[in-house]
Amino acid sequence: MKIVIKNLGPIQEAKFDIEKRLSLFCGPNNTGKTYLSYILYAFTRRRIYLPEEVLTDKQLKAFMDNHMLEVTMNTNQVYKIMKERLANISRDLSTIFGIPDSMAKVMFPKFKIDMDMGKDSYQEYLLKQKCDFKLNLNRNISLHVTKESGEERLMIKNTSSKMFQEDSEFVKTQLMTAVYYYIIISPVQNSQFFPVERTSFYTYYKDISGTRSLLIDQLHQQGKDDPTTLSRFLNNSTQFPLVISHTLQAAGNMDKLRKENGFYKQLADEIERDVLQGEISVSNEGDMSYVSSKSPETMLPLQLSASMTKAIAGIVFYLRHVSGQGDMVFIDEPEVNCHPDVQIMMTRIFAKMVNAGLRLVISTHSDYIIRELNNLIMFNNATDVNKEELTKWGYRNDMALDYRTVGAYLFAYGKNDKVKVQPIEVTDSGFEVSTIDETISGLNERSQMLYYKLRYGKKD
Repeated sequence: MKIVIKNLGPIQEAKFDIEKRLSLFCGPNNTGKTYLSYILYAFTRRRIYLPEEVLTDKQLKAFMDNHMLEVTMNTNQVYKIMKERLANISRDLSTIFGIPDSMAKVMFPKFKIDMDMGKDSYQEYLLKQKCDFKLNLNRNISLHVTKESGEERLMIKNTSSKMFQEDSEFVKTQLMTAVYYYIIISPVQNSQFFPVERTSFYTYYKDISGTRSLLIDQLHQQGKDDPTTLSRFLNNSTQFPLVISHTLQAAGNMDKLRKENGFYKQLADEIERDVLQGEISVSNEGDMSYVSSKSPETMLPLQLSASMTKAIAGIVFYLRHVSGQGDMVFIDEPEVNCHPDVQIMMTRIFAKMVNAGLRLVISTHSDYIIRELNNLIMFNNATDVNKEELTKWGYRNDMALDYRTVGAYLFAYGKNDKVKVQPIEVTDSGFEVSTIDETISGLNERSQMLYYKLRYGKKD
């Protein structure tokens, strides 16, 4: 299934295939890559609870007694929830981008988001889908939902050890809506965003959050009778985009989340061992630190660590403590503050993340990342004998990429001064990003010309 977005800032039109395991956004600056990522994140993250589908008393009793419910999926209801989800995105652009409603109407007056299929096609798509996901309905109730491809029957199992009678009304009114919501974003189950600003958030989140809390406290203290109080507050505060707000919230909860085990924590260990060459830890107060394997007796606060460590620390924490099966992970410019060899190592980690079950959406300007992804795609198509030979370069089977699971998109201005996001063909030898190749080709040509002029050019 593709999500179709039109008139989003500079973007005239974009079609995003939500089922690809790895998606690459490539192109010059100011072409809307981050805008599109923000919209897709909001689609996969912000829940809705309307329209509700209420369980019958008989269904409720069966679920409460047996911890199991078998229902026929109402594809018409799922379609309604999908359309409401899309409409909610259009209504909520101010929250998604962190701007006033009046500005959102000016900046995105003709914004549209929809599916690439009508009602009948979408209902057929739902029936063909295979579902197998877990979700938490509330603190007491965890669900495992399954559906075989081609069937209408949903099997909903309560995997919690206990379920209380006081949960019954909540289950009655919210269970099917929650299940249907996860079906519309399937195969994604949840999402996580690492913005380019991440190098500061995990270091200074307390200062950022503290300043905002102080402003709010001042507003309350001065009282509503002072007509200038609200204007002063608005002039001295900034509404954060949804992605930034969620990142700050996650950073503020690190002291609690550090007690949890993420599904992909082994990948966090690998990043620490091979890339960071040290360990990331979080104190009881939620402060992040780094200990180098070369100097294990010294614990550095994250703000005194290398910029590369700051850029990667949040990803390590997510993998170790937060990650879950079916997550979609957005990473804006993973190359930020990273030496080329680190970019290559992280690209191999990204491939392992994809092969382990995560979905990645990466926006990048890095030729090193693109070329290494192409190497991993070609490695996947090598014979077993050739693969054995290629292990000397560090390639392993768990980082081989199937080109059919990779989507690449070129963001570039057309003749009408609008960006039409074009899919880039991905083959068994990888893909090419014309805007980067042209820049590198021009650079090489100039370098050669200057070299020969310097060495062999005639003097006046």
